[in-house]
Amino acid sequence: MGEQKAFDIEAWVKRHAARLGVREEDLRKAFEKDAGAPAGPDDPFEIPDVWKATYKYSCGGASRFFRELRDNARIMGSHCGKCGVTFCPPRADCPHCYGKTRWVELPGTGTVMTYTTVHFGTSAVRKYPFVCAYVKLDGTDSVICAILEMDDVKRAKVGMKVRTQFKEARDGAITDFVFVPAE
Repeated sequence: MGEQKAFDIEAWVKRHAARLGVREEDLRKAFEKDAGAPAGPDDPFEIPDVWKATYKYSCGGASRFFRELRDNARIMGSHCGKCGVTFCPPRADCPHCYGKTRWVELPGTGTVMTYTTVHFGTSAVRKYPFVCAYVKLDGTDSVICAILEMDDVKRAKVGMKVRTQFKEARDGAITDFVFVPAE
């Protein structure tokens, strides 16, 4: 047999990056240990691949909440007739008496109970800084966390009155709406 060429990690990275549609730098970083000392004959042999999975999941007892956000730009809560407590986010069962709750429409107005100013984070946010607020919606006995959009985040305060503002294009997600000052 003729003499074999030594393993060329750069050619391997280039070939697999093109095949997978990923950046060479990312693949090189993930497999950098393979460029070092040779592996033993019984060490695991790893091959790069991409696994894309399309799936769906159920929102269970909260499904109507998300459907109403998406389809009707409406905030729904749940009310326990036994305890008289109203929740938002809604709950299928009352955590106090374990009774079933019923759906109630909420006005979409409320009061900031606490908040924090966020200066960086995920791609779900449109602009920084922003205010992340826990709001007690009118007619409820609990709080819901959402973005409070304001021109001047320094004007946010506990006790301020807010209202919901829905995105035009909604997906059935908690980010389909933000709070804005009511004034």
